[in-house]
Amino acid sequence: MKQQPRKIKIREFIAIMISVIGAKATEDTPVGIYNQVQNAAWMIPILTGILFILPLFLLLKTLSLFEGKGLFQGIQLIFGKSIGFVVCLIVFFMHTSVVSFDARTYSDIIRSFYFPTTPYLVISGILMFVCAYGAKKGIEHIGSVAYLVVFYLMISLSVAWMLSLQDTSLDAIFPLLGTGGMEILKTSTLRFNLYVEFIVAALLIPYMASMKEFKKGTWFTLFFMIILLSSSILVYVCLFDRSIDAIGFPFHTLIRYISLGNFLSNVEVLFFPVWIIGSFIRFSVAIYFGALMFGQIFKIKDFEYLIPALTLIYLLIGFIPEAPADVSVDYKPIIRDIAGYTYVTLAFLIWIVALLKGDFKHAKKKTSL
Repeated sequence: MKQQPRKIKIREFIAIMISVIGAKATEDTPVGIYNQVQNAAWMIPILTGILFILPLFLLLKTLSLFEGKGLFQGIQLIFGKSIGFVVCLIVFFMHTSVVSFDARTYSDIIRSFYFPTTPYLVISGILMFVCAYGAKKGIEHIGSVAYLVVFYLMISLSVAWMLSLQDTSLDAIFPLLGTGGMEILKTSTLRFNLYVEFIVAALLIPYMASMKEFKKGTWFTLFFMIILLSSSILVYVCLFDRSIDAIGFPFHTLIRYISLGNFLSNVEVLFFPVWIIGSFIRFSVAIYFGALMFGQIFKIKDFEYLIPALTLIYLLIGFIPEAPADVSVDYKPIIRDIAGYTYVTLAFLIWIVALLKGDFKHAKKKTSL
């Protein structure tokens, strides 16, 4: 008899979301933002986070009507089976594209900074194999590992910041508005991809003890991520100034730049193990979400068996671009913008359709009775 999986605690959910979204501070995301608004890049996570509050609030409010139902279950109840199937399929394809190119980016980081002579295919294969194994263990196990590791992830990032402060200059944030106020507002609306994982995470509602816990964990993590991402970019701007646009991955450049006195100059050997464990957690969650999506779309109960096949698909799609520059310049910006708008539009659509169908009125009457 198959044992019923235990519910995820709020602390484990928060640890998962910090690991997934906080990792964006260590990849090429800060550089992409800087290229658009220059030294005002640190403002974008704050402004985008504020704008993201409304669609996230509407999504949670709507899904609260269906107690114990996740994102895809809610979509199918609101849109109906046929339209709901199409909407869920679009979300699945979007998730697949994002995960595939993000995984390729992490392979580029590992090869560029740590194993320059190892082929991309070997690095990507090992990365995805380990993450597939983690995903196969289930979300409750991933949550437990994330809870154990997240403290060290935050300590690692904080120590890296503190060691770099002696070489930073606050003058680098001036002129304060960078390329201009209008460009900042425009970029803020293009960067919803920073937080769209909160919408995807609604798949986990049935795995939480209650909707109330899911909401608490979501709002706490959102505000924490706004601070974390903004602070990270601010440190990079103050340390590298205008040269940041020539740096592909500022966090990994930073940990190569800093040192602990004269006796330990190669401190990246201390940070890399923690970062790679965080990366394993991030992609284990992403692969699990992909399998869960596919399983709910096609009514496959034991969706965990899909994980190896999906992992291979992510690996193959990620290798469509021949060069690393093609990923960061040609593919990721397009996928990033489309994904951001798709998920935010979905949150609004779910609320609007539920409102027009009278689901809120029915729920209110049911509560009063």
